[in-house]
Amino acid sequence: MAIMRHGLAASVMGTALAMVVAVLPAGCANGQVGETNRPGTTPPSEIALAPSGLGSYLAARHAEAEGDTEAAAAFYLTALADDPDNLNLLRRAYFFNTVEGKVSEAAKLASRLMVSDPTATIAPLVISADLAKRGQMREAATLINGQNRQGLNSFLVPVALAWTRAGAGDAAGAMTALDELSKNAGYATLRALHGALLQEQLGNKAKAGELYEAYVKGGERPSLRGVQLAGGFFVRSGQAARARALAADYSQRFPDSLLLDNAVAGFAEGETPPAPEVRNAKDGMAELYYGTASLLADNDLQTATMFNRLALHLRPDFPLAQLLLGQLLAGQSRHDDAIAAYRAIESHDTLMLAAGLAEAESLRAQGKIDDAVVEFDKLAAHFPSRPDPLIEKGDLLRQDQRFADAATAYSAAIARMGAPDPRHWAVYFGRGVAYERTDRWPLAEQDFQTALRLNPDQPFVLNYLGYSWLDNGINVDQAKQLIERAVAQRPKDGYIIDSLGWAHFRLGEYAEAVGILERAIHETPDDATINDHLGDAYWMVGRRLEARYQWERALSLADEADLSASIQKKLDTGLSPPRPVVPRSAGRPAERQPASATP
Repeated sequence: MAIMRHGLAASVMGTALAMVVAVLPAGCANGQVGETNRPGTTPPSEIALAPSGLGSYLAARHAEAEGDTEAAAAFYLTALADDPDNLNLLRRAYFFNTVEGKVSEAAKLASRLMVSDPTATIAPLVISADLAKRGQMREAATLINGQNRQGLNSFLVPVALAWTRAGAGDAAGAMTALDELSKNAGYATLRALHGALLQEQLGNKAKAGELYEAYVKGGERPSLRGVQLAGGFFVRSGQAARARALAADYSQRFPDSLLLDNAVAGFAEGETPPAPEVRNAKDGMAELYYGTASLLADNDLQTATMFNRLALHLRPDFPLAQLLLGQLLAGQSRHDDAIAAYRAIESHDTLMLAAGLAEAESLRAQGKIDDAVVEFDKLAAHFPSRPDPLIEKGDLLRQDQRFADAATAYSAAIARMGAPDPRHWAVYFGRGVAYERTDRWPLAEQDFQTALRLNPDQPFVLNYLGYSWLDNGINVDQAKQLIERAVAQRPKDGYIIDSLGWAHFRLGEYAEAVGILERAIHETPDDATINDHLGDAYWMVGRRLEARYQWERALSLADEADLSASIQKKLDTGLSPPRPVVPRSAGRPAERQPASATP
């Protein structure tokens, strides 16, 4: 998803945390983190609820199944009012109200749950976050310390305990809590970073420096958030060059990062050093939950949203968490809410690019293409050296079949890119498609060849250029070789297999074409052009009845007038024997790449 592309999920967690996520209980996927349907509890559907309560429960379950967490939260509360002692309703009500950001209300529900089920694993974290928010750090620490250390809690409990103890004035106890992480070598970077943040917040700069060094020299190269946190400390400690070296290393690994400018604000000579990101114990807990949400973002949107809401409850002025919230909501198709989240951080200039691009993506998902274009133009004007808004604009216009405008946007982006490198192949490919679709073949061919020089084995470029050459009757042998290379890399891609079958057809190798095109139909049965091609091949080997069947199917699938007319003519009069490798207009390769497969 976009979260990963924009680097929002750059967690500071170690590899062992990813292993924990991989073995989470099945209930976690539904946001319950193993707390639903425990032995000895009765599912609400088997309880004699009053009609209004039963209706609310059924509505809540439907909303939950549809991913409508806002409605689920409201309906579970209504159902719970009818059956206040039902533990499953309590679990779902507190969870979904946390997902919706109603953490204080959710904490009250979670407290009721723990009276009857003290083994609940996530409920204490919700309660303690609300206690910490209200300054009751000692009570929060006591509650957290009594929890098990399994699954996610194997790292959440020690780190949250450390911060609540620190907030309660127990610095020694805070470090003792972090030492629990030493039992798992995979948590070394997490322990070092949170230890450094904690020591810096306590004013122990020397010890903080040692732990930041341990973090950056650990087994994993620092994440972007780690660069921001550790680098900020180095700048404040008079080691700005060290901070810039961390940033340069990250930039080399991820040259297109949209958030690097935000991470390195204050790193340059003469700039005001960045203030500490973690100013108090509440910020430290927020950092923990933001990192956890980032880790879960690609696996469990609802649980990730829950943890991110805890982060924002503890630290409302947390722009990275606000940006992640927008991405998580967009991942649940809640685009209006996502856009509101993005707009809440537009005043942060270093985050405006990432937020604006994500907002435009949500506008596109809603079909508001012109509004998205306006957003891209605004970003392009605000960031005159960045090609990203213009690349995204070109992609959007190309997908909307506004090819001339797409070519213009890509050209403006290329003017900003400087000397192209391998990662830019997709931009030249996109502009090549736009040129080809507006009958500017020499320019299209030049861009396809540039894309191949940048990425010689890119299957979509190999297929598109090979098919275009073949369709124009030029470089026939080389075209077939390009398509064969593409098929070798994507042997299950029906569109690319079809190109190879069509190459054999255009060369007059009809029997070979039939077998290959049948493979293409097997992989992609509902494409009009592939069905049309197979019909042509059947006709040429004498399988006339099957040919007519394929043409009729192609006609039923076709959504372009030219293709429909061509198929209808064949149904009326049959197919005359074609001259091999004669240019034709039907089946342009731009129409033959699925939207999900093109860059």
